Amino acid sequence: MSKLLRRGRAWAPVLKSAALFILPTPLLIAFVVALFTGEFARFAAISGALVCFYGAGLLTWRTLVAEARYFLGERLDLPVVPFKLVSTVLTSVGAVLAASAGGYGIVGMLVFALLAATGYLCFYGRDPQRRSFNVSTATGIDVEAVTAQLKSAYGRLQGIDAAARSIAVPEFVDRLRRITQIGKSILAEIERDPRDASRARRFLNLYLDSAERVTTEYARTHRQIRNKPLEENFRRLLIDMEQTFETQHLKLLENDLVSLDVDIEVLNARLKREGV
Repeated sequence: MSKLLRRGRAWAPVLKSAALFILPTPLLIAFVVALFTGEFARFAAISGALVCFYGAGLLTWRTLVAEARYFLGERLDLPVVPFKLVSTVLTSVGAVLAASAGGYGIVGMLVFALLAATGYLCFYGRDPQRRSFNVSTATGIDVEAVTAQLKSAYGRLQGIDAAARSIAVPEFVDRLRRITQIGKSILAEIERDPRDASRARRFLNLYLDSAERVTTEYARTHRQIRNKPLEENFRRLLIDMEQTFETQHLKLLENDLVSLDVDIEVLNARLKREGV
């Protein structure tokens, strides 16, 4: 059930793209009226506005789908093109054309453009920062495979960050923020020396997945009810997670393989057993 809920939460924002197809509906009526009354200048402005709004809706839908797949770990990277930025521009242009068709002057059109851009960014947000990895070359190391591992791991950290934003306890949010920052430092270390990828395989392939799952599950249950025993259990788990992340980073720097694998196995088993 938690997996289904997690997928549901990831895909829910995609439905927001429907707004850009529904809100311009009144323009369709004006479109028909202008066509039959022979107001070709107004007809052209309305047509351009509809193209802009529907184009923005299509691009927004595409980027929200990509983000959902990325946060679920089904996609290794975000789109290269900043679709939300392009959609913001299209929405603004569409607002200008719609205002022009409505008989507004230059000032009015600029006001509509500003309101449209602001409304878009408030409703959909900006394009997520696209993290690129430039893995150093090393003898006997498959750089593409390591890059794929790093992108997948970074997606898990992004998932933890996303779950943290829905948790109301500031202490937990701060701890999760520190955990993901340490995690990103670990990935940067592997990016610098890809030989560390094989030594951190349990961390990258097992532990991060469990950590994201448990954090997402807690974020879901915490919104429903405040449970003191649950909060205390999660607090202890976060403390151990933070310590394990720090230990992972230090062990990579110290080249201590055996104790690192043992630590990861122990805490990963606990994450799977407790599941909050």
